[in-house]
Amino acid sequence: MVLLDINTLAGFSSALDALTDRQRAALVEVVFCHRFGVLSATPVFNDAEVLREVAGNIPDKVAKANTRRYGVDLESLAIGEPRFYVDGDEPGTLLLGFSYLATGALVEWKRYRRDPDDKHRVLIDRYDAKYRVISVGEIERAGGPELWKGPADLPKIAIAAGMHAIFLAKEAKEQSYLRLLPS
Repeated sequence: MVLLDINTLAGFSSALDALTDRQRAALVEVVFCHRFGVLSATPVFNDAEVLREVAGNIPDKVAKANTRRYGVDLESLAIGEPRFYVDGDEPGTLLLGFSYLATGALVEWKRYRRDPDDKHRVLIDRYDAKYRVISVGEIERAGGPELWKGPADLPKIAIAAGMHAIFLAKEAKEQSYLRLLPS
């Protein structure tokens, strides 16, 4: 397995910089999000125990997920409103995301689905804690570097270090994403 060397990304997220060698060895990707002017990092691990080391308490929906990947937005941990991500639970579902309060109560969850009509789009369905629909089909699209609204040098540094970069952005919100994977 190729390891994702994040040393070149130092300075973009102090929480990411603080990961231990064991935690870094379990990385399969890192996703940076630039949301309403704020940068956050989500390390994605291949080991639930490593996720537990990083996040502390893991909600049951995440701990019991049938998944090979576990992500947590590090900056959301710092403010006490954690966001977790796991692989999808049914065909066509790419990802599930869960947002919690500091009390551990689920606020909302999201289902990220493949768009059957456009391979460059993901459709996001949002639900509240009682599984009531908040929205259906929010669009997130993949494209070129112009989609990234975060620090311009971040993708340049990552690509120069040999990482594979995928650029994504929400169509209706001021949010862009930079997925970094080993090449």
